[in-house]
Amino acid sequence: MRIFGVKAEDNDAAEIENARYINLAIEEINKSNEWLKSTDKPYQVMLTHIEILLILARRFPVNANLLIKQYQTKEWNETFNEWFNRCERKIPSKFRGGIKENADELFDELGKYGNNLRY
Repeated sequence: MRIFGVKAEDNDAAEIENARYINLAIEEINKSNEWLKSTDKPYQVMLTHIEILLILARRFPVNANLLIKQYQTKEWNETFNEWFNRCERKIPSKFRGGIKENADELFDELGKYGNNLRY
């Protein structure tokens, strides 16, 4: 095993471990995406998983760009917006605008990561 730096991931054994967590976040977002397609409940967990994915993407941009698919992020955004439009009247009015604004900011940042490959 080779050590090539001082960061936690700077050795052969740990170098791509962050990819496991990026993939886990993507898997959880996909689950949330499917649930949001049909629910009429005024709550969701997708934004939390996206925020976690963004934390990982900021720290590990190379693996994030390899693992995040831009066509998926567009679908997630569309699904979220459809859910929001369907359920927004059930969300307390004092939070409604902030939730949508937060979602837009998260999806805008997420759009900076990923690739267009379909493998």
